[in-house]
Amino acid sequence: MNLLFISKKGLLADMFRYRIAETDSQLCVVHTAHEIETCLADFSVDIAIVYGEQSDSVAFIKQLRASDPQLPLLVLADRATYEYIKVCRDYGVNGLLSTSTNFQQLMAKAARILQGKSIYDTYLLEEESTHLARVHFSRMERKVIDYIVADYPNKKIAQEMAIHEGTVRNYISNIYSKIGLHRRKEAKQLLKKWMEKEEKGRRK
Repeated sequence: MNLLFISKKGLLADMFRYRIAETDSQLCVVHTAHEIETCLADFSVDIAIVYGEQSDSVAFIKQLRASDPQLPLLVLADRATYEYIKVCRDYGVNGLLSTSTNFQQLMAKAARILQGKSIYDTYLLEEESTHLARVHFSRMERKVIDYIVADYPNKKIAQEMAIHEGTVRNYISNIYSKIGLHRRKEAKQLLKKWMEKEEKGRRK
C-alpha cells in the first residue's frame, strides 16, 4: 500500500514514517498543498491521509480532490464540527477517523477503504447528529426522503407521488439545503441515518 500523508506537524509525520518502515508499505510525507502535486506526480499513491487537526486541512482536502477526484482519502481528527463533516462529505472523503485510532487499526481501515468502503467514526459524528435533530422536514419532504433513501430517480419519485418532476427537484433542493449537502450519495447516507433516528424515536 502506497500512502500520501499530509501533516504540518513534523513530529507526527516522523512517527508515522517510523511505523510505516516496519511494513511493506511506501510513504510520501508532505507539509504543503504545493508538495501534494509533486508527490502525486512522482509517487504512485493508493490512499491519502490528512491530519485534520490543522487550519490547512480543508485546503489540503480540496487540493487532493482537484488533483485526483478518485483518490481514496482518509482524514484523522480529534473532533469534528458539523461544517467540517459537511466538507468531508461534500468532497467525498472516504474515511473520517479519530486520532486515537492506533496504527494497526488505521492500516486495517485504510485497506477497507481501498476495497470501496466508507468509514466515518461514530464518535466524530456527534455534531452531525445534533444538527439533524434540529432539522424539520414537511410531510411531502419526508415522502421524498423515503424515495431518495430507496434509490428512486427523480422521474420515478414524480410518478409515485403523482407530481411534476420539477416539483420533485424543488423538494430535493429544499431537503439538501436543510442538511447542508448537495451530492446525492452523501445526502442519501445522512438522510438514511436521520430516518433510522426518527424510527427509533417513534418506538420509544
